[in-house]
Amino acid sequence: MIIVNGQWSIKIEANMKIQIKYMVNLRERAGRQQEEVSFPPESTLQDVAAWLNARYDFALPHPRIMAILNGRGWEQLPSKWATPVQEGDIICLFPPISGG
Repeated sequence: MIIVNGQWSIKIEANMKIQIKYMVNLRERAGRQQEEVSFPPESTLQDVAAWLNARYDFALPHPRIMAILNGRGWEQLPSKWATPVQEGDIICLFPPISGG
């Protein structure tokens, strides 16, 4: 509880929604191309990974799965897996791409 204008008030924080997109063979494993998922405030990429591992058995971190948050690889972020997720974030999961 917090005090607002001299009165006690209950602070309710709504879950935030993020988009998760599954590419190539991960789309088949997830059974969908994308989904919107709600997480509690202060959730991190580690929390998202734990949810994905429990739901789809992805075993993140995994060398055969590249995880991207808003266009940047999770390992490239300063806080890496401890990076907080925010409302409207987009996470893409796909196998590493090679070519020449």
